[in-house]
Amino acid sequence: MVHASAGSPVSFLKDALKSIFVLGVATSVSFLIVKLSGSYDHLAVIYVLAVVLVSRFTAGYLWGILAAIAGVVGTNYYFTYPYHAFNFTISGYPVTFISMLAVSIVTSTMTAQIKEQARLSARRERRTEKLYEFSKKLVSANSSEQIVSLTLEYLSGLMQQSAIFYRADPLTEQGTIKSTCGRHLDLLNSAEEKSAAHQAFAENIKMTTKNCLYLPLSSQEKILGVAGLVHESSETPEPGVLTLFNLLLSQAALALESRQLAEKQQRIMMEAEKEAMRTNLLRAVSHDLRTPLTSILGASAAIAENGNLIDPAAHDKLIADIHEEAEWLIRIVENLLTITKISQEPAKLKKFPEAAEEIVAEAVARIRRRYPRAEIHVSVPSEFLMVPMDATLIEQVIINLLENSIRHAGNAVPVKLEVFVEKDRAAFRVSDHGKGIPEEELSRLFTGIPAAKNKSSDSSRGNGIGLSICMSIVKAHGGEMSAANLKDGGAAFTFMLPLEGAEPND
Repeated sequence: MVHASAGSPVSFLKDALKSIFVLGVATSVSFLIVKLSGSYDHLAVIYVLAVVLVSRFTAGYLWGILAAIAGVVGTNYYFTYPYHAFNFTISGYPVTFISMLAVSIVTSTMTAQIKEQARLSARRERRTEKLYEFSKKLVSANSSEQIVSLTLEYLSGLMQQSAIFYRADPLTEQGTIKSTCGRHLDLLNSAEEKSAAHQAFAENIKMTTKNCLYLPLSSQEKILGVAGLVHESSETPEPGVLTLFNLLLSQAALALESRQLAEKQQRIMMEAEKEAMRTNLLRAVSHDLRTPLTSILGASAAIAENGNLIDPAAHDKLIADIHEEAEWLIRIVENLLTITKISQEPAKLKKFPEAAEEIVAEAVARIRRRYPRAEIHVSVPSEFLMVPMDATLIEQVIINLLENSIRHAGNAVPVKLEVFVEKDRAAFRVSDHGKGIPEEELSRLFTGIPAAKNKSSDSSRGNGIGLSICMSIVKAHGGEMSAANLKDGGAAFTFMLPLEGAEPND
């Protein structure tokens, strides 16, 4: 498809045909008027109207002026005595025709100017609409990369030229380019252009090279980047282009500054949250370590101080207590190591498809070795269920939940472990028929903050850091975890893992 543009051969031919057609129609109408009325008066007005129409529907001033000259010549040749002959010597005719030519040329020029002003006004309106659209999209941008991408898109779209954006010193960073022409890629990456962009960034000034214009994006505190725009000619871009360029970059600078402030605030909040988690973890560890250590210290002191005075049954009971409390301390250390693994590389957690039935069977087998009298009912789907996960960590979650339920259910047996699919997630639920969870503790159950103790509560051990670790592991897998009291008594802990997102196998 051939696109006509101002000054192209196609456009020139179209304007010529339009002018010939309009002048031909004007001449035909003039002949018709003469035939119907027999009068040759005021025919010049028809040609003046033709000049206006030619100026309206053609580009520039040329065709309007040519139409004005053609109208004067046509009036003289066809409708001025002697007819069908040129005669500019009759008394008064030169003044009349010169006046007519002047009026036609002025009319043509004014029409062309009005049309140009209308074109420029429409262009400004379109640019204003685009700027408004750009502002709206900047408000909804949720990252600095998206703001840069939007800026490049609107720069190249409004200017119809290639653009480049640097978020740091151009000599140290590779710019992001939005190209409308392949040859501009090498141009924008050239040493000369990078040097000019660097100067604009370092000195916070406008820089113009033979091919490009560079403007810095500055905030109140620092330079946020540099944007460059290719201009085809070696002349400095017109003021309208520079103004629009400035407006786009001003909005982009405000959006970038706001986004950076938001990201900085988010980092501060994350650090504060991490500090609070460290504090809660330290408090929880202190709480969970104190009870078994006190028990071990008391039992070992009794054996050391009383020696042979303790009967064999009591002696064996003290040894069993020491063994049980030592195992409890080992599990706490395992939990702490789990936390360390997650906190060191949360983004590098490796997930592979694992059979949910196998993970559940291994976790139940390990918990039964610790609690041989525990009654655990397991329910899994009839179909083979593969879930992306870190098997060791998820097994630790199931063990922690089962142990928590066994210890708090007391004589209310059994503990139930269910696995099922809900929408696009695999759900694991551990429930018991114990006393349930006090309502005031539900909100802080997964925070690692120990529950406040009272005389009627179980002071041997709290939930400790186990549940907070479970929550951390599940979140690291992109899942969710919740706890609730059952209507018939007892509590249920449920965590869900997405069924997609496994690492590809090597």
